[in-house]
Amino acid sequence: MRNLLRRLAGRYGLLLGIAAAVMGGFQYVICAVVSTINIPALFSELEKSLPPLMKDLVARYIGGFGPAELLAFGWNHPIALAVGAAVAIVLASRAVAGEIEAGTLELVLSQPLSRGRYFAGQVVFAAAGLAVVSAAGGLATWLGQKVYGLSALGIGTLALVAANFFLLQAAWFGVTLAFSVFGREAGRVGMAGFLIALLSYLAQVIAEMWPKAAFLRPYSPNSSYDPRVILKTGAIPLRSAAVLAGIAVAGLAFAFWRFQKRDIP
Repeated sequence: MRNLLRRLAGRYGLLLGIAAAVMGGFQYVICAVVSTINIPALFSELEKSLPPLMKDLVARYIGGFGPAELLAFGWNHPIALAVGAAVAIVLASRAVAGEIEAGTLELVLSQPLSRGRYFAGQVVFAAAGLAVVSAAGGLATWLGQKVYGLSALGIGTLALVAANFFLLQAAWFGVTLAFSVFGREAGRVGMAGFLIALLSYLAQVIAEMWPKAAFLRPYSPNSSYDPRVILKTGAIPLRSAAVLAGIAVAGLAFAFWRFQKRDIP
């Protein structure tokens, strides 16, 4: 497994480095924007020209315009979510389907490496990669606050937000890996994972902004990821953590069962 982890690090090290840099850079820029622009005053001027419905929708989606709410919103911004999901989906889609497509999985498994160890190595590496990206965002937010004189989010709150972010991306990894063990082309598997993540995000946004669509919320894993709740309560809701962890574990368990049985190639 050690050699497998080295191989994965050599193949995906650049991807993880770029993803961590983008995630960290984005959260740092959010700190800079919050510290240099009086957003509450800016919005108070803007809302004078907005109809009441738009005011309500904007306030409901962002949750407030104080420094803490805006920094928390940076973790729920489409850019941050896309970076995390991209890492999870790429690693999962290439773990099995990508290796079969490249014709290398048979060669790897011909070595003294069982399918179980191969599968475990892919999961361990993906977990470590997602943890790096999540930690990069948390450290960047902490550093940005220090540099720009903000004290909106404490280190404990940031750790919880990063952990919740990690759980969401772990769920996408588990779901995509369940597709990967059936596929033979990484592109198709990745597209399936991307569409599910996108539909989940859209369902969560629509349910958040349109009360009549609130019934969609239970069907969206993104509804179990809300940094604003952590900001208010100081904890990850137990149900939210259980839902995301359950999706991840269920996806991994099903993928492992299928991987042990499928023919290669």
